[in-house]
Amino acid sequence: MKQPKILFLVVIALLPLTLVSCVSGGTQSARGWPGTIVHDGIIYAGSTDGSVVAINSSTENLEWSYSIALVTAPSSFLSCGQTSAPTAIYGTPVVDRDIVYIGTYSGQVLALNMLARSQNLTFPQQRYGEWKWDCPIDNAESNAIVADLLLSEDAIYVSSSNGRVYSLDKEFGDLNWESKILDEKHRKLWTSPVIQGNTLYVSTYDGHIYALLLETGELLDWFFESEAGFTSSPVIDEDTIFLGSFDRYLYAVKIGSDLPMWKFPQEEPAGNWFWASPIVNEGIVYAGCLDGRVYAIEAKTGGKLWEFDAGNAIVSSPVLMDNLLIVTDESGTVYVFDLSVELEDEAAPLKVISIEADVRSSFCAQEGLVYIRGEDNWIYVVDIDSGEVSWKVPLTIEE
Repeated sequence: MKQPKILFLVVIALLPLTLVSCVSGGTQSARGWPGTIVHDGIIYAGSTDGSVVAINSSTENLEWSYSIALVTAPSSFLSCGQTSAPTAIYGTPVVDRDIVYIGTYSGQVLALNMLARSQNLTFPQQRYGEWKWDCPIDNAESNAIVADLLLSEDAIYVSSSNGRVYSLDKEFGDLNWESKILDEKHRKLWTSPVIQGNTLYVSTYDGHIYALLLETGELLDWFFESEAGFTSSPVIDEDTIFLGSFDRYLYAVKIGSDLPMWKFPQEEPAGNWFWASPIVNEGIVYAGCLDGRVYAIEAKTGGKLWEFDAGNAIVSSPVLMDNLLIVTDESGTVYVFDLSVELEDEAAPLKVISIEADVRSSFCAQEGLVYIRGEDNWIYVVDIDSGEVSWKVPLTIEE
């Protein structure tokens, strides 16, 4: 199977390794592209210095912060002693009931009890739902968790850099099952799975879409194979999977079929990859591309409805809020499109707002506000009505 030679160069550029300095009392800062989520008035975000942070959206005050450190043993007798450094976070926190779940680049999944955190109790506490799980290295170069975690009613599904998917018990962190290695060539399973019915679907960098039985992780008979690897996590609408590829096309694959239903653009490929997952709403696929364009595509046919050129790479997936489509480009410019009106072939945004900080992580929107983590490690809250940054707060906690 042919693969673009540039794949690993870009992957290395997008995902710098977390390094630990062997100096007394010193550490090198963690990085990553952790996103934001809002739940019951609290903003949860990962920070680029390796912490999970909770901020009250009403008072704008810090509720709690939990630093995730990786302890490493000396590699030889010539090395200094054990060192501790913050580990990078690349996924967005996931919230369910009173628990915040997060995966880390050091291969851990943590469940943090919000109530215990807000009361400043020391982790780990024997509190309901609070636990830590270590992903097996499994003879791979890395067990890093880069993709977002996926939650179902009873389980958490984890994509690992060892090429496997794991199912964990949501309450206690026990291992339910592990899949076989799904990407033998790259072992970089950096895409999140998606659930439909009793099936888990996973896309891989070696160009496969696999179907796994949700309860056991057993591979089902159907799979889809492409000549180019898939860059984005899959999105399912009805019986069709939508996802981006390294060949610079966006694919629509009907579950059970060996051929794509369509690929977009219909002739020449796009100017770059569809790195972020698209979203689908009322028969229309909205996709941001690293070529700086936003595309609206008819879900059944793959025909283009409209496009917009932001001029800067779009790394984050678009977000829908009521009848508004919200897109953020890498420069930190927020574009708001009104979907209640008919947009022309070259669409014009309703509003353009800049946070004046680079953006590469996922963001969320709720009740007229957009919550974005900038690469400067600040949370920006954008008010759509006023067209301005309403307030902002740093995620770096002073000791």
